[in-house]
Amino acid sequence: MPIGDLLGRSFQKNGMSRDREYRAVTDAWERVVPPGIGLRARPLAFRGGKLVVAVSSAPLLDELRCFRSGEFLLLLNQALSADAQSCGVQVRAVDFRRA
Repeated sequence: MPIGDLLGRSFQKNGMSRDREYRAVTDAWERVVPPGIGLRARPLAFRGGKLVVAVSSAPLLDELRCFRSGEFLLLLNQALSADAQSCGVQVRAVDFRRA
């Protein structure tokens, strides 16, 4: 049986599906991102530890990619580790993209 199938079944058995992982990460995003940025940058997907975020303006995209990516990665993982409902979800990378 492929490892992906085994992991998927294990996650579902333990109540942790991709949808639940996505919700845990997006909830953490909403808690750590300042409102001004949150209005112009929204999570699109979370898979394989990578969070994809759509950004509505080019200047903000540059700021997030160049200067704040590491900051948000750290803040997200701190928020997730403090949340008992996240069940060990960890963000390994944040990919900011133009919306």
